[in-house]
Amino acid sequence: MPGKPWNAKEKKVLRRQVMTEARLLADVSLDGRTLNAIRSQVARMALVEKRASRKKWSLEERRRLRKLQSEGFTPKEIHEFDLLGGPVRTRWSITKQWGRMKLANRRRSRLMKKKRVWKAGEQRKFKTYLRRYSKTQTPEEIGKVWAVARSTVARWQNALGLKVPREAVVKMAYSQRKQSTARKRIQRASKQMWEVRRAGHEKELLQQRKDLRHRDPPVPEQVCTDCRRSWPKRRAFFHIREKKISMGTSRYYKHRCVLCENARRRHNDRKRGKTGAPKA
Repeated sequence: MPGKPWNAKEKKVLRRQVMTEARLLADVSLDGRTLNAIRSQVARMALVEKRASRKKWSLEERRRLRKLQSEGFTPKEIHEFDLLGGPVRTRWSITKQWGRMKLANRRRSRLMKKKRVWKAGEQRKFKTYLRRYSKTQTPEEIGKVWAVARSTVARWQNALGLKVPREAVVKMAYSQRKQSTARKRIQRASKQMWEVRRAGHEKELLQQRKDLRHRDPPVPEQVCTDCRRSWPKRRAFFHIREKKISMGTSRYYKHRCVLCENARRRHNDRKRGKTGAPKA
């Protein structure tokens, strides 16, 4: 719905405030007129220069921009050397289109958003802290104290000549605690995986035992000394032990089933600290 028409007196006052007094549109004051109405009338009277509309990116420009990105150019270099050709694009325009086309390195963009902005005197305190604790704390530990990335700490240590060899960093208390936590996590994951595989193996053996019990004649069975379950006397259920005797080689089934044998072997290996070690 159109508003109240502007009369000559209002237009004269508007022209004087905008052109003669050089007021901002937000500072223009006219009774009964809103800021949006003032903006519209100023545009109709051509009292301010209209901003050029943004040039749309053509398909060819976008293709060229993607190709330049694949060749390793940055928005700054593309703008400085005018690699796009065609319509003149500002660096800001190229950067925005770069983001819209998702050509930016996502990880680097996230890190730049989290980049630490040092306050007055804070950087000097940080350097003092590095000189004092670089030999006793790891870069990651220092980074947590100051809320900066580990790479930032390492860069400053290099610049100040405080870089500690990796062999010394690994022996620090923080690294030892981290390694201990990692070992426990790996052990838990290994145990869970072993239990899943054992459950699957047990399920297969139970199904095989069920099938063998329906055979005629029935397969002889043997009771495991650990789990006290009866299993068919087959290689799939019991390991075979060989023993050299005077008359040759004697072979007989072990007293523990393969499930109990594997569990006992795993327990002994862990007890000796040989978990995951390759067998000879």
